Amino acid sequence: MKKIIVIFISAILISACKEEAKLTPLSSSEISGERLWERISVDSEYTDYSFWPDHEGINPGQAPHGVNHRIFINRDLKEALPIDNRIAPFGTIIVKENMNIDLKVVKITVMAKVDGFNSDGGNWFWAAYSPEGEVQAEGTPKGCVSCHVGMKNNDYVIVRPLDHKN
Repeated sequence: MKKIIVIFISAILISACKEEAKLTPLSSSEISGERLWERISVDSEYTDYSFWPDHEGINPGQAPHGVNHRIFINRDLKEALPIDNRIAPFGTIIVKENMNIDLKVVKITVMAKVDGFNSDGGNWFWAAYSPEGEVQAEGTPKGCVSCHVGMKNNDYVIVRPLDHKN
């Protein structure tokens, strides 16, 4: 019995200390909805990313993202924050789990900063997925761009100013 408890506790500690892999940013020639899903679910699981600082765990949301959400950021962005010029580095990935009132994930939306992709739109590649990873939108979806363009002075990021000091 003691051996089982030790193994169980070890497994919990290992998973709690899991660190996100350092990966080469996706390029404009390889970016696609499918490739981005592979990046956040196979290459390095987005649930191993950090929460957005000062926005940890489940938070209230708003349309079109759901009444609740969790926002994860990869190490490229986390290590750069705060960013005085409010321009995220290439390789940044922001993942939002969009939840319903019952806290069930109903959609996953992602922003990826890709060098040479849509330079007129801050080099952001947007994608929306079902919880199972089915691509529902990708590239520069009009709905994503039309909302986020209002925060062009914060590199299209809405949740927090990129130069916010924690």
